[in-house]
Amino acid sequence: MGTEGARRFTLQVEMQCRCIGCVKKVEKAMASIGSLRGIETSVGDVDTGVVTVVGKVDPTEICHWLKKKTKKSVKVVHPDPAIENHNQKMVVVLGSSSKTWHTTPSAPPLQDDMFWALAPPVSHHDHKSLQLIEERIRDLEKVRDELKIKNLENELIAAKSELKQSREVINSSKKALLDSAFNQLKAYKNLEALSLTLYD
Repeated sequence: MGTEGARRFTLQVEMQCRCIGCVKKVEKAMASIGSLRGIETSVGDVDTGVVTVVGKVDPTEICHWLKKKTKKSVKVVHPDPAIENHNQKMVVVLGSSSKTWHTTPSAPPLQDDMFWALAPPVSHHDHKSLQLIEERIRDLEKVRDELKIKNLENELIAAKSELKQSREVINSSKKALLDSAFNQLKAYKNLEALSLTLYD
């Protein structure tokens, strides 16, 4: 895909509601922007709601598409002039428990100098923010793992309880079956004894 005339622009998604559903919806939409025709690069941060897109597309079309997908207010905050040609399509979504980076299989690796030509300069403050975000993500992943372990323990306890109840039901069923068989045998013997006394 030729990228002469590709533009870089930034969209802002309103992130007032930060419930799990809204965050997942915005994260999914940000991750799927890269699959749209004409988009070469998209980088999104779910925490801030900022998406930077590079490609031969109309920013208002992407804005409307993002509004439709997220059901949130979206506006174009920064259109950039045309940029140089590059051959890689990527999507980066930050700020959630998942970080994704998709590259087209046929694309050669992006060189460092090309990447910095695409990305805005990052200040020392931004590095600290990124470190804090990464630290928060790691903490959330630890909590998630602990909750998974706790849930597995609870499921194991419930399974043991069900197994115990099943054994008790089976044992009582066996006892009832044996009692029934014993009663039938007793009735048969009584019947046999009665029939022998009739013939005597």
